[in-house]
Amino acid sequence: MPSEEPLRVGETLHLGKADWVYGDRAMRVRVSDIRYGHDDPHSPVIGILATVVGAGRDGRMVSIAVYKSALTHTGVREAQRRHANGVDPEL
Repeated sequence: MPSEEPLRVGETLHLGKADWVYGDRAMRVRVSDIRYGHDDPHSPVIGILATVVGAGRDGRMVSIAVYKSALTHTGVREAQRRHANGVDPEL
């Protein structure tokens, strides 16, 4: 099911090469900061600062522009298992 929820800090994204600007490989990232584009309806991208958690560059910080349309594709946004403050909901 496509997600219409706003992108949040702490969310994990599974990005394919076509999901981000100048994408040279698929990678999984955890959003650290949302820089621009989120609140601009005319921007086709959201600029984020993220930590790579999969793609052979684990732990590196990247600044990338993710296509907003990619965020609506099934499988790009990992289901949230934690609250925004990092507390497990089961506890």
